Amino acid sequence: MRPAICRHRLLYSTVALVVVAFLSVIRMNSQSNDCECPVPQKSTKPELHQSADVEIEIARRFATLPLDLLSADDQTRLLQKLMPDSMKRWSCNQDHAESEKALRSHPAMHSNLDGQEYFNRFIRVVRIFGWKRLENKTFLELGYGIALMTALLRGMNTTVYATEIQPIPWVPSRHGPFFDVMYDLVEKASKEDLGPRFHLEKAAAYGRQCGRGLPDVKELTTTMERLDGVPVASVDFGYSLAVLEHISELEPSFMALARVHRPGSLSCHQVDLRDHSDFAQPWEFFLTSDKDFYAKTVGGSQGHPYFGNRFRMSQFMKAAASNGFETVHVVRQHEPANPEGLRYAKEALDTLDRLPADTHKYSKWPRSDFNECTSDKMPQTGLFICFRYAGGGPLTNTEEPTCGQDVWYRSDFSLKVAES
Repeated sequence: MRPAICRHRLLYSTVALVVVAFLSVIRMNSQSNDCECPVPQKSTKPELHQSADVEIEIARRFATLPLDLLSADDQTRLLQKLMPDSMKRWSCNQDHAESEKALRSHPAMHSNLDGQEYFNRFIRVVRIFGWKRLENKTFLELGYGIALMTALLRGMNTTVYATEIQPIPWVPSRHGPFFDVMYDLVEKASKEDLGPRFHLEKAAAYGRQCGRGLPDVKELTTTMERLDGVPVASVDFGYSLAVLEHISELEPSFMALARVHRPGSLSCHQVDLRDHSDFAQPWEFFLTSDKDFYAKTVGGSQGHPYFGNRFRMSQFMKAAASNGFETVHVVRQHEPANPEGLRYAKEALDTLDRLPADTHKYSKWPRSDFNECTSDKMPQTGLFICFRYAGGGPLTNTEEPTCGQDVWYRSDFSLKVAES
């Protein structure tokens, strides 16, 4: 054991020395007056921006270290020594040791939070609904995951409700640099993409306050089937990314959505329809008997369909209609046509249809939910779908998406809005 301990300490010391040297060189270079470069002007940016980009980069790289290289506690201590001002700001002068430990045990937590990636997601949400629609409204994000990107909607004076069944507390070494990057990107985009009335300081407040103390951003530990804490008839816009494929029950989920949505409101969702245990074979979980599938998902240790729930597009639409939601927009997602994908579709569906329907409910299921209605007959692997809440209970004779058309809008609906 002693040689292993010595190697660990030597590695820890080496990493610390390299990072300190790296940081010192960059700071000396940035402060050197020996070059013929013009003297930099004093920054007019808020204090939030005055931490050097190198500090964010160091924090990002520490987040990607293998778990057995440096413990979370060791990383935090080293970052506090290297970047005391930034770590103090990112922690809001509070102890977050427990959240650093929770970070490593969270099942959905990657080693690094990518501010650019989440900013792109945020901009997509704004472009889907339109900033003019979102201003002064109430927004519901289902299953926000490891970081609440839609807190930035505060810049539009939007109230945000956000749900997560396994929330992770504020982690300074991850969320601090993450929200710094997000704020920089939002500042650059504010004039073009976010509307003329976008309020930068309101958008930045969530990150600056370490996710605390904002009455118009409410994070709720609840499932889609319950939506505890969301007021009745309060939501103007709802959104989820890779959430609906993990819910356990359709009817209670849409019943809860109907309870919290206002008439005329929109609810849009990106759904991954594949078997998450093997994306290369997206329909394998249909070959499992219904009893075994339930035992491995809802009845298993996870308590929900962690690798996908098998629900198809028609099932989402039926549950929505029975609770007063009209399907107004659909994008059928699939890979470009290729021989391997077409062969897989035929073989998998032929195998599925040979299974007994009393033990495999998707046996002989309409192929329009698999590949018959994609434009090139490839397996439908994803779905972007929007619902409009009509209210008043179950709907009948609703307009159906056109088979063979990958992108479809209801005849009386468009996502486009004049942004002026």
